[in-house]
Amino acid sequence: MAAAAIVPVADALLGSALSAGGRLMDRATAYGLVFALDQLGDIDIPEPAAARIDQAQLRALATLYLAADLESAGIIASVEALAGLGSTGATSIDPGGAAPLIADWWRRRHDRLSAAERHAFFSRLFGTASGPVAADVNRNVSFEDRMLELCEALYKLDEIPTGDPWGGSMQQARVRRSARALTQNLGEAGGGITAFVAAEVIAALQQAFAIISHPDLRGAFTARDIWGVVSGIARQARVRFDPPGPYVRRGKAGMTVIAWLAEVSGQLGSPGGALVAIGHPVVGSAIEWIEATLDIGEAIAPTAPTVRSAPTAPVAPPRLSPAISPWSALGA
Repeated sequence: MAAAAIVPVADALLGSALSAGGRLMDRATAYGLVFALDQLGDIDIPEPAAARIDQAQLRALATLYLAADLESAGIIASVEALAGLGSTGATSIDPGGAAPLIADWWRRRHDRLSAAERHAFFSRLFGTASGPVAADVNRNVSFEDRMLELCEALYKLDEIPTGDPWGGSMQQARVRRSARALTQNLGEAGGGITAFVAAEVIAALQQAFAIISHPDLRGAFTARDIWGVVSGIARQARVRFDPPGPYVRRGKAGMTVIAWLAEVSGQLGSPGGALVAIGHPVVGSAIEWIEATLDIGEAIAPTAPTVRSAPTAPVAPPRLSPAISPWSALGA
């Protein structure tokens, strides 16, 4: 029992990231309702989306970015698969104290976004998805380029050694320009409902994490941490998830960068001035995002027909039962 009470490092790191996402959601939804109701009551031609994006939406998008990368790692999909196996008696493992959590997940399965709906929503926001997406989904194909430009601008703040903790004026101007471009891109992709969808997704992630990090499930699968549990479920369900490490790193780093963008968004309209210091934590997150993205690209390169092609999607877990969801139109 004492060993079971020791939280593995991987579990603690992911739990910390989800807690940070939850705090961002608390700040986002504090003002998201007012924004959404304002949109619903507006019968005139609306302003361009980029002009209307606010801090609440950017914080929600930061959380969704983490969720989008964790989707590839199989956090939610593994719990969906485990619950489906348990409901049909197709698994012999004893979940122990996790059984009530799994049963509750199965009972409420129609109240959450389906895998197809999550993939479509992430593709509309960030241009990529970990599974099949309908052809009519409006993918945000420019997001990754805009994100890369901002991260490069942040890590190149000190490319000219001047001793100035803010770097040179040209470097600051490049950060400001790329931050504006990414804000505009996210404004065009997001909408007033984004904060509410983000709240649903992060809640599902937290519930899924509570299940796969349960010590009784670690014991049942003889796993060292949550990723061992996910791998064990994948073997039983005969599905495949991408190696989680690079996606977790990129998701956490991307969430930090977009959350920083929310904090400075009010300063982007001014013509100049220093926006971020060289030693700011967001610079380290920008470097981490680039490195993790390169790792993901190297992992998929052997199976990619061209340099610019989309990543090869992992085999998605089967839909365990038909469901009619109130979220079904959100990804379109």
